[in-house]
Amino acid sequence: MNTCPPIASAPAALGRLPGRGARRGPDAARAALPALAAIVLAAAIDRAHAAGDARVTDAGTVLSFAMPLGAAAAQWWIGDRDGVRQLAFTWTSSVVIAEALKQGTNRTRPDGTNDLSFPSGHAARAFAVASHVNRRYGMEAAWPLYAGAVAVGWTRVQARRHDWLDVAGSLVVSEWMARTWSSPRMGAPAVAAARTEGGWQLQLSWAL
Repeated sequence: MNTCPPIASAPAALGRLPGRGARRGPDAARAALPALAAIVLAAAIDRAHAAGDARVTDAGTVLSFAMPLGAAAAQWWIGDRDGVRQLAFTWTSSVVIAEALKQGTNRTRPDGTNDLSFPSGHAARAFAVASHVNRRYGMEAAWPLYAGAVAVGWTRVQARRHDWLDVAGSLVVSEWMARTWSSPRMGAPAVAAARTEGGWQLQLSWAL
């Protein structure tokens, strides 16, 4: 008599079946986002090294805009449209609040040019991406982006436009906004069926 495979093996079997328009899940995000972050960070560092110390702040500016664009593209590629929307809200609100704090705190920049030091807008743009990815996919995907955000902060400190307190303030703002707008992603539901002695058993599961 032919028997069906145990219920525990059914989700794995279903997961191997190709499907038209199949969505890439969080595992794809954990693979794609760190790789993307490493490529962008390496390109920015190479640009700064080639241009010399006088242009290191330009590398921070490029990286602070490349990170959100790259993260949005990666999320679109894996089919996480809600993640793109949440990233947009987290990033925009982080930038707006950072700018409002600049106007309200009146902290003088290390180079003395104006009183818009706290927090760092560049670092806020970068940390907003890392904080969102951490909230959405976990630290496994986010840690290279945090490294990139710290690199952005370092360029601002090197340029004497900010100190590390300004950079830390940007991190706090971004983490707050990520907690407000971003949420952990659940994988697409999987349905499995197995025949038992009394009939059929169905199992519905999600990959977190």
